[in-house]
Amino acid sequence: MLTFLKNNPIFSKIAGISLFSKVGDRLFYTAMLTTAASLPNGNTAVMMVSISETLPILLSFFLGTLADKKKRKIHLLIQNSFVRTVMYLSIGLLFNYPHTLFLLFLMASFNFISDLAGNYSSALVTPFTKNLVKAEDMEQAQGIISMTTQLINVLATFAGATLLSFFYRSTLAYINASVFFIVGIGYFFIYPELSAVEKKITVNNNENTLPTIKKNFKLLLHNKSILNNLFQLSLLDGFFGGLTPIFVLFIQTNRSLMFISSPVKISLLSGLITVAMVFGNVLNTKLFLNVSIGKLNNITSSFISLGGIAFLLNNLYLVFISAGVVSFLLGVVSPRFSAKVINEYPTERLGGIVTTVNSLLVLTPPMTSFIFPILTNVSLTFSYFGFILYSIILLALSVVVLKHKKTS
Repeated sequence: MLTFLKNNPIFSKIAGISLFSKVGDRLFYTAMLTTAASLPNGNTAVMMVSISETLPILLSFFLGTLADKKKRKIHLLIQNSFVRTVMYLSIGLLFNYPHTLFLLFLMASFNFISDLAGNYSSALVTPFTKNLVKAEDMEQAQGIISMTTQLINVLATFAGATLLSFFYRSTLAYINASVFFIVGIGYFFIYPELSAVEKKITVNNNENTLPTIKKNFKLLLHNKSILNNLFQLSLLDGFFGGLTPIFVLFIQTNRSLMFISSPVKISLLSGLITVAMVFGNVLNTKLFLNVSIGKLNNITSSFISLGGIAFLLNNLYLVFISAGVVSFLLGVVSPRFSAKVINEYPTERLGGIVTTVNSLLVLTPPMTSFIFPILTNVSLTFSYFGFILYSIILLALSVVVLKHKKTS
């Protein structure tokens, strides 16, 4: 990994700055949630915060298409960073007033704008990655990005929660603003190096935004291999959306590790998922090199069934094993899929394509986190069988899509 970073210095700089901005994405999340939960109408307030975090991701395909059509991408990266600085300075100032639902709505709105700017910046960076990294090295580059993103999300969330113990929430907002200010300065310093790269990036201004979005979707739909992988990965991510709420209910009656509290068990599951995925990211260029993404996804789908069986057997350790294996295999597959998408499509459409893919990947977890708890209204055991059925559906969809690919 170090050799790759040394051999790709400009990529290392822009990726490092972009990843540092993700500290700001997660650092203030806990503060927003705790503020929302402390209000009299906490459920509504928490929902506002959740929407302000989720909606920008779902709008990414639109932002990505806009980013592809923009020239002077480096200027926009610098401007977006300073816009995010202003947003969190504003949030910090709002904390000086008595907390009300309307005040939280304003904070959530500023957070929403900041996250929109962040996703827009991610789309602006993507074409640089394709021009800076060789196609044969793209898997390693995406593995590094995926691994560091996972670690940053965990560490920044933990750091935010820890800092709340020592500082006012307004101070944490100002710290977050300083993160984005540093990001803007970082982009400014590498401006000369990126200018030469930007000249190689093709910009397509001939199409309007909506037709471009439609064309991006068609390009994804017509590539059956990418489409199959995308559906599988989206549904595999959905496993974790359903896993956490069911696991919370499962440990209420499970007698294993009784000396550990329920919150710690939940944290163990979350930590295991993150660590396993990071190891998968690290080893993605060393393991299963001759196994296709589709086959690896099918193997991963099978381990979701193991999770359902583990719940039925009331075996906590087997639940941990199945979740760990699914996470590890996803860690292996995700960078390969990202590299495949980046290498497959032209630079002038890359921001729109990648952000569309990312939007589709995050659609399923919110749905499964809603569906699986509903199954418990029949019985908790019924929700356990739901994981086995979910695994079968994944495998069946893969067969149907691949069969259609052969006959088309």
